Amino acid sequence: MRKKIVLFLSAILLLSLIGASANGIRLSWNPGDPYIPCYPFEQTYNYPTTTIPASQNGLSTVSFDIPSNPCPPVKIIQIGRKAVAQHQLDADSAILDQNTPTFQYQCSLSSDQGCCVFPNGGNYIDVCPNRGTISVTTYDTQGVITTYGPSEECLYVLLYDGQSGRTATRFVITNNGEVPVTVTPTLYYECCYDCRRKQEPPATILYPKVDIENFAVAGGATIINDGKLLTNLTLSPGTQQTFIQIENRGFFTQNDARIRFDGLPAGVTVSIMPETQKLKSQNIGTYSATFTVGPNVPSGKYQVTLVAYSEKGVFDKITFEFIVP
Repeated sequence: MRKKIVLFLSAILLLSLIGASANGIRLSWNPGDPYIPCYPFEQTYNYPTTTIPASQNGLSTVSFDIPSNPCPPVKIIQIGRKAVAQHQLDADSAILDQNTPTFQYQCSLSSDQGCCVFPNGGNYIDVCPNRGTISVTTYDTQGVITTYGPSEECLYVLLYDGQSGRTATRFVITNNGEVPVTVTPTLYYECCYDCRRKQEPPATILYPKVDIENFAVAGGATIINDGKLLTNLTLSPGTQQTFIQIENRGFFTQNDARIRFDGLPAGVTVSIMPETQKLKSQNIGTYSATFTVGPNVPSGKYQVTLVAYSEKGVFDKITFEFIVP
């Protein structure tokens, strides 16, 4: 059913795109422009998960209000470009291809919230029951607008009714069956923003020259020396201490320098001390990493990556072969 909803939404989107220019809605710009007015961003709002009891006399309901404007007044958005059929639709980074360049923008709500919304409205609620049968009825101050269902599948509920020109301010979910039904409604709301590209510091500041220098087993083999991989790491079941060194070759003090191991097999844990260090320019930080290999870890060769990083990004990483004999 979700696939049907996605296809339905895509069809509506493409039809809307064809007529968009006639309605004065701006769809295309250059990613990286210093200023992008009237940028459309789909804001989601998750209602609390609610269980509706089994119907008694055919009526068991729960009611939810619809916020008049769920759009945050200020928002940081990653903006790029994605093609939809033969049209260009700008999209947020959550649905962009990984190879599509994106840029960070500081955005504030447009004074005209109709500048990026298609005339038939783009706001809706997705209501999916975990089982059983439900129906959804929308209301405004005048009363009932329309009813969707009953259905055992997800219901796509529009906030704007094109025939009457009315917009829903609340909705009621009815459990039409004889078993309890759990629902988590989600509101999807189109927000219009005026966005200015944020000035980013040079890449050398964001990603300074912080390198993995050494990785060695206490009293044993040296796995990495001077940033070069020399051999594999072989550990039998039990506990083994190792030491890692990373060097700050840059010209700025790094207040948050950490290490981690990605790709360790199940049953292998590692304790790293200290968790983070401040590394001054041209200095080396040393970490102790104590591995514990459980008795049930299957023998074999595993690709593991040693990563030097901070909360702002990755500094360096080296992949080696982790062997359990």
